[in-house]
Amino acid sequence: MCLSNVVIERANPKDVDGILELAQANEVEHGGMLVGHLEREAVSKTISQMPSIVARKDSQVVGFLLSWSKSSIQIPLITTMLQAYPGKEDAYLYGPICVEETMRGQGIAASMFAKLKNFLPQKQGILFIKANNEPSLRAHRKMGMSQMVEFTYDDTRFFVFAYDG
Repeated sequence: MCLSNVVIERANPKDVDGILELAQANEVEHGGMLVGHLEREAVSKTISQMPSIVARKDSQVVGFLLSWSKSSIQIPLITTMLQAYPGKEDAYLYGPICVEETMRGQGIAASMFAKLKNFLPQKQGILFIKANNEPSLRAHRKMGMSQMVEFTYDDTRFFVFAYDG
């Protein structure tokens, strides 16, 4: 794991553009696996309210991990996930997590996850992963997360994963 030149820390308002650019490049429409579209206002709001993590190399965002309060997102996919597995009362939503394609396999995702857990000790994080996203499934299992349930939304299978901080 070589993380030289990569700084991993809490996201700040200056990171929003980089987060949005990396997310857009990894959306399904662009050949990636990220489901949905991040909106500037939502990202700005969540990084001001909840700890979110960025990885920067040469001041460029090369990875991000967002966290959200369960009540902050009112979109049908999240509602369906929370019906399938609501998690603990004070659980938070984890994700998306994204690492720039050329930076993958260097431990950046695991390092961002460890940093987030430091900010949210003893809290349960819950997330969904598309059932066909093998790299993400492997990475999250390797980070110690457990599959809780499966659900279908819009003819797509998802797994809910959870971990306790």
